Amino acid sequence: MTRLAKLLPLALGGALLIAGCGTQTSAASATWGTVNGHPITQAQVETRINVIKVLDPQAGSQLKQRATWVSETKEIATEYLVAQEAAKAKFTVSKKEISTSESQLQSFLASSYGSKSALQKAMKKDGVTQQDLNDYASTATLLQGYLAKVAPAAAVTQAQVQAFYKSNLSQFETPEEYDLAHILVKTKSQADSILAQLQQGASFSTLAKKYSTDTASAKNGGDLGYQPLSTYVTAFANAAAKLTKVGQLSPVVHSQYGYHIIKLLGIKKASTQPLSAVQAEIKSYLGQQNSQTAIQNYLNKLTAKAKIKTSLPSKLP
Repeated sequence: MTRLAKLLPLALGGALLIAGCGTQTSAASATWGTVNGHPITQAQVETRINVIKVLDPQAGSQLKQRATWVSETKEIATEYLVAQEAAKAKFTVSKKEISTSESQLQSFLASSYGSKSALQKAMKKDGVTQQDLNDYASTATLLQGYLAKVAPAAAVTQAQVQAFYKSNLSQFETPEEYDLAHILVKTKSQADSILAQLQQGASFSTLAKKYSTDTASAKNGGDLGYQPLSTYVTAFANAAAKLTKVGQLSPVVHSQYGYHIIKLLGIKKASTQPLSAVQAEIKSYLGQQNSQTAIQNYLNKLTAKAKIKTSLPSKLP
């Protein structure tokens, strides 16, 4: 599935667009591909790769692969075809829409990087200008708007929502959860001593704060909060599963972390969210799937009629 088929606004209201959509040309650049005779230049592809680095810092290793560069060259070609169709249909977006998308993308990235200065540092490192990001945002806005018009998603029916719910029931299930507290120490002799004090009425919370080496839970009196037993290592989980009454203590339990004394604070039974609570979420998800399918079908027809060629050098920059 091409990236265009997955276009969901990022800062434009949805998930991250992971590639630039600019179609700038440079007469000084070598031609790395063509679409119906229109050149795709080295400069365009390099800009695309650099923009991806800023938008998706985790894509580093993938961007070193030649296949990615070829794929992005073809993606630029597809975007060109869509832009041409939009031009033929005299489809436009307003200056206000473009300005909004540019500022939203800028705010999103600044937030992702932690600050504007950190974003600017990353942009400088990867050779990306503010204009590159603005071109990305404005072109994405145009293409998304046009694709939404020419490839509308099929409506999601209640029957489809119900079928999805039944087929994916496990996604809406919450397993049984235990609220446990523990005291973790390094030696069995110390654990035995603490257990004896607890059995004589000493405060679990006080002793956890004083002795437990699990500092994160110790400050809360040893409380680990509600979690499924599958969260814990086997020895700990098996001992906790034997606790049935609130306030009950386990024997000393040995795990790879040391010696534990566990106290049961509460149990939440397993539950399943009713359809009424999740149907809006399911409908939204299915709507996105329908949209991607409609867009992909449109793009398949568009590219099938086009002549797209790539001629990237064996050694890339």
